[in-house]
Amino acid sequence: MATIIDLDQPATESVAPQRKRARLVLGAVALAAAAGVAGWQAPNAVAAITKPTYLGEDAAKVATALACDGYTKAGRHDETVYKYRDQGTCTINGTVVTITTFDAAADQRTFEAVMQTVIPVLHPTWKGASYAAGEGWNVADARNLTPEIATLVVQRLGEGATHVIPAGAAS
Repeated sequence: MATIIDLDQPATESVAPQRKRARLVLGAVALAAAAGVAGWQAPNAVAAITKPTYLGEDAAKVATALACDGYTKAGRHDETVYKYRDQGTCTINGTVVTITTFDAAADQRTFEAVMQTVIPVLHPTWKGASYAAGEGWNVADARNLTPEIATLVVQRLGEGATHVIPAGAAS
């Protein structure tokens, strides 16, 4: 049996599947390209979204979040023992606090190690001396390191934790 081809009619039956296939291939290529770019940029996007709020920030940003009164930026210090990004003082409910921010978690750990070892030596009779800390920040009562202020700081910022400094041996 012979097939009759009418030359006046377009051959849509054989062209249509080829066009569909071409669109499908182009769509798959575009989707793969978009997924590749997204996969390449995903680590940067996740890092930006999950970056600690105050890591690498100035202490004034923490002071603003705490609703401190009279924020004053501190002068720089000798960074041979520990280093920090920024430091300042302000008043919360009549208590002067020191706010310290850091560029790196390692710098913060060093700072906290100094607090845990030096404060008990300088103030051996203090019992329950506390400070508040979160990723990239540390806030402490500038005079007595009271736990009430540390707790209030954590509540106001909605992050971090209070840390108790071990009491030194009284001489």
